[in-house]
Amino acid sequence: MKCIRSLAGPTPGLSAYLAVAGSKDWTGFRSHAGGASYRELVESLVDLQHGICGYCEIDIREPDRQVEHVIPQSDPVRGATHALDPGNMIACCKGGTLQIDDDTRRLDPVRRNRSCGEAKGNRVDPDFVDPRTLPDLPSLTRVNFDGRIEADAASCASRGVPVAKIKKTIEILGLNAERLRRARENRWNALSENWGAQIGVPGLMEAAAKGELLPNADDHLSRFFTTSRSYFGVYAEKVLSEPPRDWI
Repeated sequence: MKCIRSLAGPTPGLSAYLAVAGSKDWTGFRSHAGGASYRELVESLVDLQHGICGYCEIDIREPDRQVEHVIPQSDPVRGATHALDPGNMIACCKGGTLQIDDDTRRLDPVRRNRSCGEAKGNRVDPDFVDPRTLPDLPSLTRVNFDGRIEADAASCASRGVPVAKIKKTIEILGLNAERLRRARENRWNALSENWGAQIGVPGLMEAAAKGELLPNADDHLSRFFTTSRSYFGVYAEKVLSEPPRDWI
C-alpha cells in the first residue's frame, strides 16, 4: 500500500444529489442522474489515486472498479453519517470477485483469493490503517522477491507506527492472497529482467526508477507500485523524495 489522497469535497454530481430535498442514502445516489453522478465520482477517485486500487495497487479499469467506504455503511455508530461523505471513499478493484479470464483479477478458489474491500467487508478493527493516513516517505510496507508484502519494521519505527497494525491491515485486506502474491512476483521478475543488469549503476538505476515509479502521460502509476518501489530500494526513495512528488 502507498499513501493516497482524499477528495477535497463532493463531486458536482454528489453535490447535486445532496441538494435534493428528502432522505438520501448511497443506493439513491447510485441511481441519481441515471448513474452518471456515481460514474463521475468513481472517475474522480481513480484520477486522484493515479489509476491504481487504494489497497492492492492493481490498475483500476472498467468493470473491475468500485467505491470503497473505509468506514463501512453497516457500522452502527458511524456508517449512516459517512455513507455519502467523500472523505470516507476510495476507489478500489473488486477484490478478485469479478467474472473475468485474468489471473491477476480472479483466481480459484475465489473465496481464498478475495482482497481489498471484498476481504475487509463490514469489518471494523481499531488496528486497521487507512491508506490515506500513511506517510509518503518512507514506505511502511515492502514487497519481497517472491511477491509477499510485509511490514517494514525500520520504517514503521521511524514513523511511530506499530508493526502489528501494518501486519493486521495486510491480513484484513487479504493482500497476501495467492492471486496477488503471484501478480507481484511476476511484476518483480519483469523488473529484474528489464533492469537487473543495471543494478549498482546509480545513474541508470535512478533513471529506470523514474520511468517505473512516476506517473505516465495519463497521470497514472504502474500497477503494484510498492513492488516497484521495493525493487528499486534506495533509488526509488531518492526519486520519490524529489519535487514535485506528484506520485502521491
